[in-house]
Amino acid sequence: MKVLLLTPKVYSLSEMLSDGFNDNGWKSCIVDYKYIISNKINRIYEKTAGLPRKITKSWKSYYYRLINNEYNKIFDIEKPNIVLIYNNQFIFPETIERFKKSAKIVFYLGDNPLWSKTFDYNLNILKYADLILSPDSHWQFELKMIGIPNVECDHIGYSRKRFFIVSNIPETFQNRYKSDLIFIGRNYLSSPGYKRTIFLNKFSGMSMKIFGGNSWNYWLKHFPELKQHYNMMQHRISDEELNYAINCAKIYPIDQNPGIINGIHVRVFEAIGAGALPIMEWRKDIDKTFNGLLPVIKNYNEARRIAEYYLQSEDIREKKVEELKNYLNKVYTPSLYVKRLISYLNI
Repeated sequence: MKVLLLTPKVYSLSEMLSDGFNDNGWKSCIVDYKYIISNKINRIYEKTAGLPRKITKSWKSYYYRLINNEYNKIFDIEKPNIVLIYNNQFIFPETIERFKKSAKIVFYLGDNPLWSKTFDYNLNILKYADLILSPDSHWQFELKMIGIPNVECDHIGYSRKRFFIVSNIPETFQNRYKSDLIFIGRNYLSSPGYKRTIFLNKFSGMSMKIFGGNSWNYWLKHFPELKQHYNMMQHRISDEELNYAINCAKIYPIDQNPGIINGIHVRVFEAIGAGALPIMEWRKDIDKTFNGLLPVIKNYNEARRIAEYYLQSEDIREKKVEELKNYLNKVYTPSLYVKRLISYLNI
């Protein structure tokens, strides 16, 4: 049995899904459209994507056709039993219809398709799905309400090959990332960015390091105490470096993207795998997913107190991380996730 994974290679998700299918006796083939189209064409698309539709309509149509032509060629060579698509990957409805004649169609949602503006067929293509996997029960509710079938809310956990406790951290990474609290990620130039800055400002004055791009400077001028914790990142770091970075910290505070209504940010799972304790802004799905084990923040004014509680005793913190990791390894791993996926499809 074989699965064709139309997923971005820049995310650890591709390898996690591949590992999960391999553990269940399947062969997998990862396809990222950015690697099957020339770099020159990809760069032109990226540089023109924000221009008005009347200017880019013909060009985008050409770009999407190129991608779908390559998808068809690969499908004919690989002859997969399942095609799994992350969000939309610019796949046309007619391409899915062709695939569906001999393969099951699965969508893995990283963004809410009702709000994403990345592709005109973003929502249309979901009606062809044999299975849609959502990380947010509210997305599941919304999709079912408009008649989209076969939506399941589930979580893949983390890859033990990519996020794990490191016994000897290179000195370079220790010098850069060592702290009690760490946060790695971008900020936004709109209200969600202000919200994220308010959240992390609750930990100002503690041993904390924030790593992100230029967008942080937009808000930090209004939060002088938080500015001293900020470290500029020139580019996205690898999963290997991210694992080292989280290993260098004791706690990873996690706010929720406003697009996530009930769901859970994937960084929670990665932090646990790498040995840091996530303390997370509460959402409804957390209680069910973690069975009450995860420390949560229901009011930003409680955030500092919760962090200080777990920092005052290394034994308490390490015991909680171990408890969470053992729980995830029993319930949420790529292998178990794919096993459930296959059972949903009755294969």
